[in-house]
Amino acid sequence: MGTRVWIAVAVTFSVLAAAGVVAVSAARSAPPAATAPLPTVAALEAVGAQAFPKDPQHAYYVECVNLPENGVAPASGNDYSACPLTDRLRARLVQKQTHLCPCELNPSTTREINAQPRPGGGRLTVVLYQSHVQIELIVVSVAGKLLVDRQPAKGSFETGADTAADAPKPTPTIFAPSAAGSRVLNVPWYHQAFELSCESASLRMALAYEGIATTDQAILDIVGADASRATFVNGALRWGDPYVSFVGNVNGSEIALTGYGMYYPTVVKAATQLGGQVLAQGEGIPPSQVYEAVLAGHPVVTWVTYQWVIQRRQDYVAFDGRVIPYAGPGEHAVTVIGVDPNRVLINNPWSGPEWVNKALFERVYQTYNQMAVVLA
Repeated sequence: MGTRVWIAVAVTFSVLAAAGVVAVSAARSAPPAATAPLPTVAALEAVGAQAFPKDPQHAYYVECVNLPENGVAPASGNDYSACPLTDRLRARLVQKQTHLCPCELNPSTTREINAQPRPGGGRLTVVLYQSHVQIELIVVSVAGKLLVDRQPAKGSFETGADTAADAPKPTPTIFAPSAAGSRVLNVPWYHQAFELSCESASLRMALAYEGIATTDQAILDIVGADASRATFVNGALRWGDPYVSFVGNVNGSEIALTGYGMYYPTVVKAATQLGGQVLAQGEGIPPSQVYEAVLAGHPVVTWVTYQWVIQRRQDYVAFDGRVIPYAGPGEHAVTVIGVDPNRVLINNPWSGPEWVNKALFERVYQTYNQMAVVLA
């Protein structure tokens, strides 16, 4: 919905909603109100490009929030200084410490901006992550400057504490449980507690299915963290070993190389110490085995990419000499909790339960060598 301003010179007036007309009863001879200027498509697109700019050092697109800090929120809270926002929207975001989209942790390799000019502003649609995420922005003119004023259905994109409550979400039932080759497990959904604790949250959900209650922090305490800074040697990345511990700061940024994640041996270690039963683990676990596990009643923690984007491998050598499967910013872990003939049901610790086409899941699942942990 665009922003429409009604200007009247009379005290008494009536709005004809169906026709979108204002009839002034006490000033029939008054001149018609001036129509707000129509911005150009290019001007609106420039606002979208400022809200989701190209990273100055890499070939991908990021969010304007915390842009001066390479995506890492300063101690004082999120930095919105680089965003083209009205005072109203800025105040709202500052109060809730939320974002314009669920993309502050990992960048997008694609960006498409569609603009619809309207008098006094317009509507922007920004498409990211190879069309997997679409952000709607309402733009208005303030003192001759185009600024983002609001988002339709904003709550679907906010990631602050007000929308990321640490409570189970009901598992959606899409098909009858008796359908051939179909099953949905009653696994609770939990939002990851930290910026990069997707692996811990995924394990937490799987353990809850076994009746084991835990937290992201308890899992991370068992795994430990390697706080060594990422470095480059002759242009090649060197960093910690996610097979051994969590790499970096769990509240860091994959974009800024201040935080990354952890791989299957650490999840197995935590699951075992917390009393969980691990049925299978490792790399090279084919999708068919994942589906069979779910059909047999076992949730599966799998390593995929954020927003299901196809990433190119750029493996690095850890400080201990191990070659690490790496695809740049975008590593993510989820829990597979359901399956039907064409799709898998994912408990995504960042965005909630979602159905994903098997073909897409299988392609993205290959990124980290078909890495998975099957729980009882």
